[in-house]
Amino acid sequence: MMLRVLLLLSLLSVSGLSASTENLAAGAKAVQSSTYSHVGGAQKAVDGDNNPDYMQSSCTHTDFEVNPWWRVELPAIYNVTSVTITNRGDCCGDRINGAQIRIGNSLKNNGNDNKLVAVIRAILTGHTRSYSFHDAVGRYVNIFLPGEPKALTLCEVQVFGDVIDEQKASLLPEKAGLRNVALKGRATQSSLNGSGMWAGFGIAGNAIDGNRNSNLMMGSCTETAQESAPWWRVNLHRKYTMSTVALTNRGDCCPEGLDGAEIRIGNSIENEGKDNPLCATVSSIPAGQTEHFNCSTLLEGSYVTVFLPREGTLSLCEVEVFADELRPLSVLPPENIAAGAKAVQSSTQEHLGDAQNAVDGNNNTDYRRGSCTHTKYEADPWWRVELPGVCNVTSVTITNRGDCCGHRINGAQIRIGNSLKNNGNDNKLVAVIGPLGSDVTKAYRFRATEGQYVNIFLPGENKILTLCEVKVFADEEFSPESFHLHDQTELHNLALRGTATQSSLHSSSTLAAFGLAQNAIDGNRNSHLKKGSCMQTGNESAPWWRVNLHHKSMIFSVALTNRGDCCSEHLDGAEIRIGDSVKNNGKDNPLCATVSSIPAGQTEYFNCSALLEGSYVTVSLPREGTLSLCEVEVFGVPVVRCGD
Repeated sequence: MMLRVLLLLSLLSVSGLSASTENLAAGAKAVQSSTYSHVGGAQKAVDGDNNPDYMQSSCTHTDFEVNPWWRVELPAIYNVTSVTITNRGDCCGDRINGAQIRIGNSLKNNGNDNKLVAVIRAILTGHTRSYSFHDAVGRYVNIFLPGEPKALTLCEVQVFGDVIDEQKASLLPEKAGLRNVALKGRATQSSLNGSGMWAGFGIAGNAIDGNRNSNLMMGSCTETAQESAPWWRVNLHRKYTMSTVALTNRGDCCPEGLDGAEIRIGNSIENEGKDNPLCATVSSIPAGQTEHFNCSTLLEGSYVTVFLPREGTLSLCEVEVFADELRPLSVLPPENIAAGAKAVQSSTQEHLGDAQNAVDGNNNTDYRRGSCTHTKYEADPWWRVELPGVCNVTSVTITNRGDCCGHRINGAQIRIGNSLKNNGNDNKLVAVIGPLGSDVTKAYRFRATEGQYVNIFLPGENKILTLCEVKVFADEEFSPESFHLHDQTELHNLALRGTATQSSLHSSSTLAAFGLAQNAIDGNRNSHLKKGSCMQTGNESAPWWRVNLHHKSMIFSVALTNRGDCCSEHLDGAEIRIGDSVKNNGKDNPLCATVSSIPAGQTEYFNCSALLEGSYVTVSLPREGTLSLCEVEVFGVPVVRCGD
């Protein structure tokens, strides 16, 4: 599905794809930079034989040389989605570490300048590993091993992908099976035009309502005020690969208002997303018409921004963003980058407890089975693994000894960095291993920490360090399980997907349209009420605002942005409450925090006095007054119960 997106690169066109599950490299023509002996010819890697014993004549082998390489020529140009490699098993499995997979249509530098799609950090001796990716179109697949002097050996290379089918080249993205993913997004914009009921016609969400009606007064178009560099943005809530955006222009007037608009796609909302990569520039769109804009290259992101790089009014009657709704950008299973890497420790009790046992891919927790490490009794024992390169490490998983002595690991420190001073034990402390209880294996997640060395350091006198497996992951996405309190900086704003309501609207018809409840969860911290991104109640007894998160969550903190144009004292004394009840409008739920005051236009974070679970977050004033909030952000993780 997603692969169809990869071919939307020419104007108003998309290529259909024929899914292939066969190995495209089987029996294809293969060459390599040199051949060590007749046993190791290039064709051996595509002979269909996975035998990892080089002496059985089913593996390739180059000379020891600078930058060795191997290349297969596929039968046609394919959209390659994965490459599977079988490593040598009789010896020398670490030789492949650092090899690059490159795919493209050029034979410049023997194909080694084609697009880099994956780096082989390590493959266990005799094992097979698959590397998946996207946006890799080409006829040539290279395995390139930079460095000197090196030998490249491959026991099998399998290539999978989708052949390009030109039959659907004239189809628009909707008819090629792609989905408009903007329909499930949330929109915001730089301002609202006019006042009172007029402003209500041009709200940001109108552009993603599935309606291309081009008359502003019919309530399906957006409109900003006349201002410098006006913008509109949709948050897709997930990262997608996108190549086509369709814009519908106003038909009742002013079609020239869109001339010169820029479409930008990316993951940043810095400068309101206007600095994200450029997809396309609008020259002009006829009044009331819809035009499709194909990005000059495939872009990844969760935000699509349309803005005018000049003074003007921005009006859009529909924005459609085409990607594969069923398969957003794939998140590949995280790779254990410590597997098979070089490991050392402060001492070794006996041959059964070698340091390498903790990265052998075997989770057996019985020390006597020869798959755990074991130092001697000593002061400050340690163990260290050297990763294939400098990585942004995000988690370490430890498997403890299970046959006895599980308490020995208590207090061990996980340290990560690039220094070998004090054997690496002075590198950054990222986690402390507490009592594991009945858990033999536990993952420790933390903010991405750069380093090539991961140390497990056990401070104290007369200690033994035993580890049955250590796995290291880099740049992975967090899941709710095993979250630790020090992970709060990585949490998502759960309110962005919520639904908001409030006790009342301001009695002034002009102000009421600006102060809708949903404005406080639009992802925009603009603190000026008349810019259309703040909520405001009427003046009343105990006014309140509430967001339904639609899922019970464990909440760590709530951020509130106060008004900046006036009345900042209105928030003084407000209470933040979290729970599952809407009785008394949620004002009886457990108290997270009380607001003393927030400076005008500022954002402040409130950490709950205890971890609270709930589906509702309520902000209320326990007195008479007007409640106004310009953004409410709720940080936590969904609570998953057995059977959910």
